[in-house]
Amino acid sequence: MRIVINDANILIDLIHLELITLFFQLEKLELKTTDFVFEELNYEQKEALQNFVDDGKLLIIDSEEEDLINISNILSQTKGLSFEDCSVWYFAKLHDGILLTGDGKLRKQSSHDGVEVRGILFIFDHLLLNGLISFEFAILKLNQLYQINDRLPIEAKNQRLDCWRQLEHII
Repeated sequence: MRIVINDANILIDLIHLELITLFFQLEKLELKTTDFVFEELNYEQKEALQNFVDDGKLLIIDSEEEDLINISNILSQTKGLSFEDCSVWYFAKLHDGILLTGDGKLRKQSSHDGVEVRGILFIFDHLLLNGLISFEFAILKLNQLYQINDRLPIEAKNQRLDCWRQLEHII
């Protein structure tokens, strides 16, 4: 089972798209986030995730003193990242896991450090591969995502949509 450390922006987008329940049905991923990321969510977002925390489907990593020191070291050596960003980077590296984020700066700096980084398209692919959504539904939700989140790269979206449309005709 692969450990996936979730950044806040991924969880927030999945909540907005009403895909959060399907996300937690993915079986080959051990889904985690940090205590700092969980605390930066608003009340409604925490409420949307609480059942998954209670059921053990979303594990909240509690940072200890040594972790805080290591996260602070990462923070002091980077530009443009928050403590929360550095916490998911640190724990993804520590657990040899996947860092799931939509933050371009975090993606660039942590991947340069050897951390495997994926974005929300990774989730869409897994939802499709596991038969949890159809291609038609994936296309609908991906288009909705780009309406609510204008920071995402258009070229990646268009490539993925073309790929899904081709696969849809093959399958």
